[in-house]
Parts: sequence; structure tokens; C-alpha cells
Amino acid sequence: MRVTIAAISAFALGCASGQPSTAVALGGSVSPSALPTRAIDGTPLVAGTAATVYYFAGPECPIARAYSPDVARNVERDGGRGIRWVMVFPEEDITPEMVRDFQRDYSLPIPAVIEGSVELCCTLGVAAIPSVAVIDADGRLLYRGRIDNRYKGLGTTYGPPTKRDLEEVTNAIAAGTPLPPASTTAVGCVLAPCGTAHR
Repeated sequence: MRVTIAAISAFALGCASGQPSTAVALGGSVSPSALPTRAIDGTPLVAGTAATVYYFAGPECPIARAYSPDVARNVERDGGRGIRWVMVFPEEDITPEMVRDFQRDYSLPIPAVIEGSVELCCTLGVAAIPSVAVIDADGRLLYRGRIDNRYKGLGTTYGPPTKRDLEEVTNAIAAGTPLPPASTTAVGCVLAPCGTAHR
């Protein structure tokens, strides 16, 4: 089953089916064994010295496509601040070719992984794409949710964002003054329920 396009009304700790027992609490430690170790091209994934942003995307999600210029800008800015990005594709039937096409078409040269079982989403408490989860250098989950507040619903925006949640978090980390752990509401394409294996 493909993702469905909808708005998440409450960004809880779980995937679309509700809160899984495996979801890491905000501020909690994420086990290194729960995180991907290699990109689709086989190269090792290296965590950032300050933090790692896991960006959950999908080549067919219109909101993920719309965010691509902002993501590219953030990745370029964060590269010199010890913050690395990993792009995660947690959908059914995604192929490496589709990922490479998406990276090329939207200028997103970010290390990417395919995670069709949505296990990583359930661990990090991600329920929709696009979403982000930020893990600091000590392995703590500091933030999960939206990139900013521009979307009211699918195809409906408030106009230019007035609150850039992810940027606030990464700026604080880069400055050495991380904000308290937090989550926000994500608007986008709903993922398959936790524990649903596709691959």
C-alpha cells in the first residue's frame, strides 16, 4: 500500500497506526543499532559531529517536492556546522533509481537510504513525509516534526513561513545552546502503520 496524502492532526510518538512501544521519547537516546549505517550506494553513513538530521521524503509526495529548495539550502548551510543530513525513503516499492532521479531532479545530493518497512519511522516517531528527526552527537532525539509552518493542509499554505522550526533547532545546536526537545505537527503524506513490512 502506498502512502496516503493527508494532514496529520496530531504529531504523536507513533506512525499512522498510533504510538508504538519502540518509539523513542523526546530527549531519549536512540540506539545506534536502530539507525541506518549505509547509503543506497553502499557508502558508510557518518553522523554529524554536532547532530544528524534524518529527512523523511518521498519522490511522489508534492509537499516533499515543494520543500526541496529549502532542504538543499539547509544542507549546504549545515555542512560547515557539524550537522549532517540523511534522506530516508520509507515507502513501498521505492527503488534506488527513483531515489537517484529525485536527488538529481531536485538538486539534493544527500546520502539516502530506503526503509520500506517504516521501522525507522516508528523508532523515531515519524508518521508522515516530509518530516525530520534531529539526533544530537550524544544520540539524543532533540526534535521531530515539520520543517516550518507554511502548510495548513495539503495544497493549502499560510504563505511564507513565520516559524522555521527545524532551522531554529539546528541554529541552536550549532551555537552550542540546544533547545529543549520538542515535536511539531507534520502535514504531508501519511505513512504505512508501524510494523508493516513491505520488503
